[in-house]
Amino acid sequence: MFNQTVETSATPHVTVVESAGNLVVRGAEKERITVQVQGEAEDVILEREGETFSLSARSDCTLTCPRDTIFTIRAVQGNLRIERVEGQISVGTVHGNLSLRAVGPTKVEQAFGNLRVRQAVEDLHAEITRGNARVRGVEGTLSLGQVDGNLTVEGARGGLTAGQVRGNVRLGPPFSPGATYRLNADGNLTLRLPSDASIRLDLDARGGVRSHIPDLVLEEDGDRVQTVLGSGDVILEAHVDGRVSLRSLDPEYGPAQGFDFIPDLEGLGAQIEASVAGAMAEMESRLGESLGRIDGEQVRRRIEHSAEQFRRSAEREAERARLRAERAERRWQRASGRRPRAKRPPATDEERMRVLRLVEDGKITPEQAADLLAALDGR
Repeated sequence: MFNQTVETSATPHVTVVESAGNLVVRGAEKERITVQVQGEAEDVILEREGETFSLSARSDCTLTCPRDTIFTIRAVQGNLRIERVEGQISVGTVHGNLSLRAVGPTKVEQAFGNLRVRQAVEDLHAEITRGNARVRGVEGTLSLGQVDGNLTVEGARGGLTAGQVRGNVRLGPPFSPGATYRLNADGNLTLRLPSDASIRLDLDARGGVRSHIPDLVLEEDGDRVQTVLGSGDVILEAHVDGRVSLRSLDPEYGPAQGFDFIPDLEGLGAQIEASVAGAMAEMESRLGESLGRIDGEQVRRRIEHSAEQFRRSAEREAERARLRAERAERRWQRASGRRPRAKRPPATDEERMRVLRLVEDGKITPEQAADLLAALDGR
C-alpha cells in the first residue's frame, strides 16, 4: 500500500485521467489531497501545476480532498464512489457501479453498472446508465437520458426528466410545487402519492392505469388517462408501455410498504433479455477498447479473478432474489385474495450458463444477473 499527501487550497481542480481499478473519492475539511493505492508507488502518478492536479492509478485507489474540489473523472475501469464532494463533478465512463452521496452539481456520461445516488444538493444529469438506477434526494433537477434497467426515484425536488427507461419505474415523494416530472418507460410505473398531494397526472399507458386511491376519478381517453389531485401544482407526464399503478401513502388506506410491490412477471424475462441484447454490441466494443488500454499482466489477472467472483456472487444473488420474489408473491396473493398464477417452466441449464457468461464477461452485474435468472424461472 502506498500513500501520498500534498497541501492545497480549498478549491483545487483534480482530473482523474484513468483508474484501472476501483476508485473512492471523499471530501474532507482539511485543505490537502491524500492518495492511497493498494499497490506500490509506481502504480500511481500524481502531477501538479498550481492548483490543478492530474491523477492516474493502476490499482484500487482512495482519494481524499477538500469538499469544494472540482473533479473531472475521465475513465474508471472498476467501481466509482464519490462522497461529500460539493464542487462541480464531471464523470466520463465508469465500467462498474457508480455511487454518489452528498455531492454537488454532477454530470455523468456513462455507467456500465448500477447508479445509486443519495443526496445531491444541486442538479444531477446522467446520460446513460446500463444497469439499474436508484436516486434519493436531489435538490436540483434530475435528468436521466437512458436507463437500461429499472429506475427508482424518491425526492427529486427540482423535477425529473427520464428520456428512456427500459425497465420499470418507481416514483415517490416529496414532489415540489411548480416542478415537472416527465418520463418514458418500457415497463410499468408505480407512483406513490401522499394524502395531501397537489399534482396533475397525464398518463399514456398501454397496459392501463390502476388506482388504489379511494375516490380518485380518472378521465380515460383510449390509452391516455388524466386526473388532478388537490390544486395540481405539480405536473407529471408519463408514457409507459406497461401499466401504471397509483398508490396512496395515507395509512388509513393500508400500509404503503415502500416500494415492495409485485410487478407484472409475465414476459419479464423476455423484457430483460431484450434490454441486455440491445446493449451487448456496444458493450463488447467499449469493453474491448478499455481492456486494450490496460497494460500489465497483473491487472489482467485481477480482472479474471473479479470475473470469477462476479459469477459466484450472481449465483448467490439469484437464490436470494428467488426467495424474495416468492415471499412477495405470497403477500400479494393474501392481500388480493387471488389464486396463484401459473409459472413458466424453470430456466434451462443453457439459459443459466448464458447469464453467468454475461457476468463473467463483465456485460452485466451480479445484481442484474440475479434479476434475470429469477425472471427466467418465472418467479
